[in-house]
Amino acid sequence: MTAADPNPEYWQEYGQFQKVKHDLIKGYLSGWFPKLGTWAGRVLYVDTHAGRGRHGSGETGSPLVALDTLLHHSYCDKLLEKSEVGFFFIEQDPTNLKALNDELDEIGNLPDRVHVETSEGNAYDVLSSVVQSLRESRTPMAPAFIFVDPYGFKVPGDLLGQLMGAGRVELFINVRWRELNMAITQQRDSRHGLAATLDVVFAGDDWRRIEGDTPHERMHQAVELLARKIGARWATYIRMTSGGAATRYLLLHLTNHDEGRDLMKECMWKVAPDGGFEVLQRDDPRQPFLITPSPNLEPLREWLLERLERRPHTREELDRELRPTPWPPSHLRKLAGQLRKERRVDFDAASGTYSLPSNRRLFSL
Repeated sequence: MTAADPNPEYWQEYGQFQKVKHDLIKGYLSGWFPKLGTWAGRVLYVDTHAGRGRHGSGETGSPLVALDTLLHHSYCDKLLEKSEVGFFFIEQDPTNLKALNDELDEIGNLPDRVHVETSEGNAYDVLSSVVQSLRESRTPMAPAFIFVDPYGFKVPGDLLGQLMGAGRVELFINVRWRELNMAITQQRDSRHGLAATLDVVFAGDDWRRIEGDTPHERMHQAVELLARKIGARWATYIRMTSGGAATRYLLLHLTNHDEGRDLMKECMWKVAPDGGFEVLQRDDPRQPFLITPSPNLEPLREWLLERLERRPHTREELDRELRPTPWPPSHLRKLAGQLRKERRVDFDAASGTYSLPSNRRLFSL
């Protein structure tokens, strides 16, 4: 089934919201393609609401961002020696799809092991058919990065869970939080209208128990619920506002792999907030973290020294304990290097272990 684009004006402009989404996709795929492509044999990028491919102001949309990231990657030739890379773009509006296909035609011939397919229709119907086909053939899905950027907030949680369970699949979802939050608040005691839609989004009615004291806590509860229902070990997200405190969107990454969690944190911290909104990363509802180009590493310094005060830690142990926090591994490496130069931390290269110098204690620093 096809349908008209409910917001064609979206394609006339290109703002900071779009730029952040696309910067994150480009940054993540730059690390994801070589990480998976060197061994998987085949990897997939899926765009559920692919759009026209280019905005009226000339900037490319997410399908071309993803494709360009591969084609211009310094490791592209070596990666294609080991794996095929498939791009699957789904768009329900036939006018948008034609514009996208015209943009793809402009690229010309692609490398032999790069395959692009477009599909006209409802993305969730198309992906349901894909999941059913995989189930019937008992074939796992190739490692996939699926970008879900819906027109509204109705995203079927059960289907996303099936996709996560079909193979090594990662999801990157644009959550329309302002509308979703309003629906949760207004429909909590209802059994009709948007309540049924929320049951679809959260794969059940557990959303009725989302009731934190602050907007941050409610947001965190909603993300945790989505991650649990969809079956993701790690949920990493930033929120975007329009000048005030209210959040418009959440950009939510779901994965079951430690490397994916670490990579997305790195990408999110590289997003420089400018324009008419703030970009924050939140993993603890009590501690919002503002992402800035030059981060303040003092809280991380306290975190590291507190752990080394207890006992020496290997690099792997520190990475594992850091993973649930908002800090990316690169910040820890930078800070540890600074502390070693200051002779406040020792590092044994043979064992890969960090420790405090024997003649120093945390309270003296």
